Amino acid sequence: MEKTLKLILDKLDSLDQKVSTMDEKITTMDQRLNQLINTVAVTNVKISETNQRIDALETKVDTVVEDVKEIKSSMATKQDLEFYDRKISEHSREIYKLKNN
Repeated sequence: MEKTLKLILDKLDSLDQKVSTMDEKITTMDQRLNQLINTVAVTNVKISETNQRIDALETKVDTVVEDVKEIKSSMATKQDLEFYDRKISEHSREIYKLKNN
């Protein structure tokens, strides 16, 4: 009977050690999980800040695109400049002819 009790006690000690080891592992895992949660929270903040910057850049790009469209619609074309050059040359010749007659 003593041998049986000794075996049972040994088994209980073994189980107790295993439970202690598991408790230590669970504590370590819990600490790692908390670190991971904190890291994810920091990452979320950084992503939010990055998204705000991207939104600001998108707004600036949209403004620049609108400005470029406006400039394109109001600027003189190559054909316009060629027309003005021809007209100025014609008028210069006419003025020269009028002065020399």
